[in-house]
Amino acid sequence: MRFLLIMLAIGLSISQIHAQQPNYKTYSSSIKLIAFQGNKNYQWENKDNKVVLDYKNGDFIVRLKNKDFYNPLNPQPADPEIEEEEHEFVLKGIFPIRDIINQKSINQKYNVELQFICDDLRLNETINFVMTITRPGTSSQNYRIFSLHGFLYNEQLKLPFFEGFNNEIEMIIGFNGFFEGN
Repeated sequence: MRFLLIMLAIGLSISQIHAQQPNYKTYSSSIKLIAFQGNKNYQWENKDNKVVLDYKNGDFIVRLKNKDFYNPLNPQPADPEIEEEEHEFVLKGIFPIRDIINQKSINQKYNVELQFICDDLRLNETINFVMTITRPGTSSQNYRIFSLHGFLYNEQLKLPFFEGFNNEIEMIIGFNGFFEGN
C-alpha cells in the first residue's frame, strides 16, 4: 500500500512538471505541389498530413505517404502497381527555434535544409527551403504562420509518381503554430 502511494505521488509530480513546460502546437497543415507536364501546369493540395515542430530543440518533421504525391487531376501513373506499394516519406530538419520564438518583425525569412527520406526506396536527399514565418500583430504574440517553399527534382529523386513531369516540382508546406508557455 505504501509503495502504491509513493508511486502515485511520483506520478502526480511528474505530470505537474510536464503540465508546466512550454508547448508548441501545430495545426492546419497543408502540402501543395506544383508541377508541369510540358507546358501544362498541375497544382494539387493535401491537407491530410502530419506536421510536428518540437518547441524545445527545433526538430521539425512531416510524414507523408504515396497518396500525398498523387495528383487527382493528372492521368493515372504509367505503372498502376505504383499505387499499391505503400511507402512512408519523411521531411525532417531543425528550425532556428530561439529566433522564431523571439521574432520581432511581422515577417521573417529563413533558409532551412530538410532531409527527404524514404527508407523503402533508399532515398535520402537534402532539399533547400525558404521558410517564411509570419507573426500576425502584437495581440497574438504566441501565434505563428509557417510557410516553406522548396523544389524537388525528378532527375535526383526518380519518384515514379512524377514520371512524365518536368524536372522541377515545387513544394509548399504550410502550417499554423501556437506556443503555450508559462
